[in-house]
Amino acid sequence: MKPGFILGSAIAALAVATACVGMDAAKARGDGLSDTLRINQIQVIGTHNSYKLQIPDPVMKMIAERNADAALTLDYFHRPIVEQLDAGARQVELDPVYDPDGAFGDPMAARLLAAQGIVVPVSDKAVMAKPGIKVLHQTDIDYRSSCLTFVACLQQVKAWSDANRDHTPILIMINPKHTPLSWAGATPVKPFGKAAFNEMEADILSVFPRERIVTPDEVRGAHASLREGAMAGGWPQLGASRGKVMFVIDDAPQRWAGYAEGHPSLAGRVAFVNAHNAPDAPEAAIFVSNEPVADFALIQQRVSAGFIVRTRADADTREARTGDTSRRDQALASGAQYVTTDYIWPDPRFGTGYTARLPGDAPARCNPVNAPAGCATVPAP
Repeated sequence: MKPGFILGSAIAALAVATACVGMDAAKARGDGLSDTLRINQIQVIGTHNSYKLQIPDPVMKMIAERNADAALTLDYFHRPIVEQLDAGARQVELDPVYDPDGAFGDPMAARLLAAQGIVVPVSDKAVMAKPGIKVLHQTDIDYRSSCLTFVACLQQVKAWSDANRDHTPILIMINPKHTPLSWAGATPVKPFGKAAFNEMEADILSVFPRERIVTPDEVRGAHASLREGAMAGGWPQLGASRGKVMFVIDDAPQRWAGYAEGHPSLAGRVAFVNAHNAPDAPEAAIFVSNEPVADFALIQQRVSAGFIVRTRADADTREARTGDTSRRDQALASGAQYVTTDYIWPDPRFGTGYTARLPGDAPARCNPVNAPAGCATVPAP
């Protein structure tokens, strides 16, 4: 691990044995943080496209023959979500595909290879044939998932949460899919509109009761808008949020508009929305800013203003192939509360040892930008 990863400030240090000044001594519950911290005053590591399994070699070869650069960007995968949570991830990302017709059980790549006598793994056809929101990265080519349906993915998180009730709250990113693969003959994808959002919300509430979810209503409180509530310190304390999850729809404002319609400031809804391109919207509370180098000052500004930000430590396998940690270090220093990676574990194929974790492999730490003065982590006994 490079020295630059261990940020040289007292806020970043995780071996301090004193409690936060003016705060209750933290109970050693994995993260070692005081229950009086607000959940926007911490920082955690998460995973990008957390459900994604490895693309079969023959499919990867087919992709590379058409677009070598695209093949490189798709060449990553994850262990099961439960293992990620066990390793300290406190954010996961799901890509739901609206599928009222059960349309994704016969991916085009597998069909094309079968015609050449090459058999590759496909998803459980019985599951994929049933109507319901599916989870996959790219229809027809990058279709393998450790949890095939949105509900199944949520159930995996819920089971882990039930077994670890004191965990730091988990952010579940929802990145709806709208477009099919650009190849001729690709399986059509239905738009993820209001009907899909309503189904998504029903799926969430079929797995997680509202009392286990940090909701926009809770953050807005008595304020006129969710944005005002976030800026006024409306995020709940860590002690009241342990064992809970939080959802954010990572999409453009024109696409999440259907979710917000009829729900001013997301009143009554269970998920937040990505306000990166709508910073003054009444729904603004969480921002997805995936470029921690270019947007470093902007991320710090938004964190300081009371918002929650998610950014990415690495992207498109570049950092893992080169071992470059500069983006990761900027992401952590930016104060973004959720820093996402494809490499909680290094990929041995690349030989660089690149990984992105918090110092000491902690599941959470004091936020380097907005944590209270003297905030520290109490080590586990």
